[in-house]
Amino acid sequence: MRNWSNRDCVSAKSLGIASDNLKRYITALIVREQPSLLKRSERGEVVQAMSSQTVFKPPVVTNSTEIPLKPTQLHFNEAFRNTVTRSEAENLTKCAFSPDAELVDYHLRPYSEEKLGFLGSHLCLIITARRSGCDEFEKRSFFVKSIPYNIPNQAIYVEEKGVFEKEEKFFRYLVPLMTDNFKIESWAPRCYLTKDSAIVYEDMKLRGFTNRSKFFDLKTLRAAVACVARFHASSLLAEEKLNGKSIHDLYPEILRESEYKQTGRSKTWFAVAINLVVSIADQHGYYSSNIRRASECIFDAILPSKTKRNVVSHGDLWGSNLIFDGEDRCNLVDFQLLRYAPLAHDVIRLIYLTSRRELRREHEAQLLEHYYVTLRKTLVDNAFKGVMPSYEELLLGVEEQRLGAVVTVAVDHPTVMMDGKMAATIMDDPTTYEAFFFKDRKPFVDKIMSVDPEFERVVKAAVQELAEMSLIVDSLPRPT
Repeated sequence: MRNWSNRDCVSAKSLGIASDNLKRYITALIVREQPSLLKRSERGEVVQAMSSQTVFKPPVVTNSTEIPLKPTQLHFNEAFRNTVTRSEAENLTKCAFSPDAELVDYHLRPYSEEKLGFLGSHLCLIITARRSGCDEFEKRSFFVKSIPYNIPNQAIYVEEKGVFEKEEKFFRYLVPLMTDNFKIESWAPRCYLTKDSAIVYEDMKLRGFTNRSKFFDLKTLRAAVACVARFHASSLLAEEKLNGKSIHDLYPEILRESEYKQTGRSKTWFAVAINLVVSIADQHGYYSSNIRRASECIFDAILPSKTKRNVVSHGDLWGSNLIFDGEDRCNLVDFQLLRYAPLAHDVIRLIYLTSRRELRREHEAQLLEHYYVTLRKTLVDNAFKGVMPSYEELLLGVEEQRLGAVVTVAVDHPTVMMDGKMAATIMDDPTTYEAFFFKDRKPFVDKIMSVDPEFERVVKAAVQELAEMSLIVDSLPRPT
């Protein structure tokens, strides 16, 4: 039998379903058809990687067989029965505890009552193990991200966007390349298991990492831009090893655009988001005539640059996708919207998505300098021999990416700035999920604004800033 070290990460194909059988799988669960519809496959090879976040709530009892299935939302046990198999839990035990540890018990429970992300289900895996020669049991929690099979139309959307597959392949293939023998402080948590339908990460709360408020203060934002700089440096260092090829050339499927696609439900999602922005602008007397045209810039801002250095970019750096410990060390989580873009793309979006306008006005230049100093130092410390990106290139890129960042804030803030429990109420119900994302957000946003003054201020500020920038859209630099 293989010995599992702490650097190992199990990679396996789903023991639950294959992607192209998603709809059939969901239907089968709803009507309780034969389990033969579920395809089983062999466990894959062992790889190495890092991983994601964690903050776990008390257990929720989920083993009752008396709760009937609703036709649109599946019971927890039915939806996630094959998320982690016993064989995988046994391998994880040897990897995370010690090679001689034995699995005693394992179970899954919901991660939180709040909505922590919008493109997956978040679960807590609890493993009870016993080390060789020890009579005492030891428990450890892990964070599990899964395709949201309990909400069928949400699962179908996740499958269409391909975001779960991107993150799974990122940790299986790209992370080992981006962390191979580099002297770099961690920029993401550790990953133990990847498979078609689930990813198992370390519980970062055990190391003192948690989310902070959705708007960062200056100290927190400095830690965040430094982490993004380390992430980008890892991309440049990895690419240096590829003999002239880019990471995008090798792994185009991991870096393909999955958020701002002008097809399918993604196109509908964006149109609904902009309709909300225009409606709020009209309601509050902001100039709205150019908002739709200005918003189209996003489709250029997400592309690789033809004139600047491109890196693996996170693409979704709002507050909940960064975690911090008490020493202000930062890690990134949720790599579902990865793309290949210039350095400025991530850093200016991070600053806009996680800070108020007043802080940006006073400290943006300082934050950009801190990002660049950290990037350069990380590259120098790792004997980077390629062409060092210049500070001037970064600053030019920031101006080219600024409008895209403002559009992103106006599109995202009405969703990500909701109270977590309110978000869960909307997103975890198939009917309201469908209405909010793909029909009309205005009734939902109006209702939340009426009871949450801070949410109202945040959303109005985002819309106002885009309305103001749309007035000068023709004079703004375009991404090159």
